[in-house]
Amino acid sequence: MADADLVLEGGGVKGSGLVGAVSALAEHTDPYSIHRVAGTSAGAIVAGLLASGMSVAQVKAVMDGLDFARFEDESGFLAHLPGLGESAGLLFHEGLFTGGFLHDWISETLAGQGVYTWADLKEDDPGSALPPAHRYKLVVIVSDVSRGLMLRLPWDYEELLGLDPDKTSVADAIRASASIPFFFRPWKMPANTSVTGHDHIVCADGGLLSNFPMAIFDRHDGRPSRWPTLGVKLSGQTSIRTEDWAPDNSNIQLAKSLLSTMMGAHDRGYVNDPQAVARTIFVDTTNYRATDFHLTPADKEAMFTTGLASGQKFLSSWDWEAWKAGSYAR
Repeated sequence: MADADLVLEGGGVKGSGLVGAVSALAEHTDPYSIHRVAGTSAGAIVAGLLASGMSVAQVKAVMDGLDFARFEDESGFLAHLPGLGESAGLLFHEGLFTGGFLHDWISETLAGQGVYTWADLKEDDPGSALPPAHRYKLVVIVSDVSRGLMLRLPWDYEELLGLDPDKTSVADAIRASASIPFFFRPWKMPANTSVTGHDHIVCADGGLLSNFPMAIFDRHDGRPSRWPTLGVKLSGQTSIRTEDWAPDNSNIQLAKSLLSTMMGAHDRGYVNDPQAVARTIFVDTTNYRATDFHLTPADKEAMFTTGLASGQKFLSSWDWEAWKAGSYAR
């Protein structure tokens, strides 16, 4: 059995594409055992399910059975007035939807696996280059918009929030990471006033600062890596395409372009680095929007199939020893 760490890109409702790629790893002739998983937004959700102990088949079943339309939750009396509830959410609460169902679903699904706090995801790995305080099976990327910081949770809880991760909710971090701007309201996370000056911070989608944290598990202690970190990216293997050009001739189009630029800029170096590209599975999901909460079962299956085929194609040429020797660099 092969070993690997895994990094999953964010992509709204496109999680089925990620699951397909991971299925290829699990079903390979030399199946991969995943030790640690990192992710942002949709990547954080799938990563959390995998880290909880679910098999890839179980994760697929959970994602297939999830009605994304239930994410479009509203609150208050305006929720009963078509269109007005969403508008009020955007005007008064910085998001169309409360994200309450999303948080409850994550909490209940993880609880079914016996995962509540980060203590439930600790990893005993004395051979790791990570300090003991960073030895967890899951890392979730969150944007702390109160202070303009990228949080790597649970790694940054103690230093940047003054909290003990082993007493802190995993579901809270994943919900915060999945706070797609303008769609879900930002998540208020408790914090220690002695560290932050306030009793909470405001969090948004981790993709604002790093949608694809490819290098998060790389060693920096001078010792050889024991196994690779593989990535799954929800786009084709091209960094710039002429059809991506947008005129930005309205405020909404400009806002979308600004968000897209922010969510890709931090990780652009990885995509253009041959050594990073060589260990990344590219799943082309450009036919689907990250915020299409009305995906059909056929849509999900199509994304899964694309992810599976992309993973199989990657594995047909992937060679860990050649990568370590630098044979992929050009």
